[in-house]
Amino acid sequence: MYFPELLAPLLRSLLHLTAPSAALQVASPQVVLSYKVRSLSKETPFWSAFGLWFTFAPVLVRARSENDSTWRRFDACGDGEVFLFVARRRSESFAWTVPEDDVALLDGVGARGTQERKTDDGFELFLLMNVDE
Repeated sequence: MYFPELLAPLLRSLLHLTAPSAALQVASPQVVLSYKVRSLSKETPFWSAFGLWFTFAPVLVRARSENDSTWRRFDACGDGEVFLFVARRRSESFAWTVPEDDVALLDGVGARGTQERKTDDGFELFLLMNVDE
């Protein structure tokens, strides 16, 4: 996503696509997201809200070598700025009200069943954590 004004509609679309459906036999489909850091300060509100509604973890890989069995975060470009995440909607979030206002959605309103603003720091932890070691 190159445009910050599209981050709230992206989150709203993901919430809609992962909502339970009579046609869908899976309670919540798995979502795979690829993310390249471009403007972290503009993109952080998306991740802070996304973590309220979804559990997610980085995809890990390891070399097929007898000498190296270390697990590393998948990075297709090798520059440390591309993340691949696997996410699933939090089951308790199906009872929460998704706000109609984009600003409120990115501010965490409705998450955890309350109207207060809130954030999740899971993405920041991924950035600070060195999975390679």
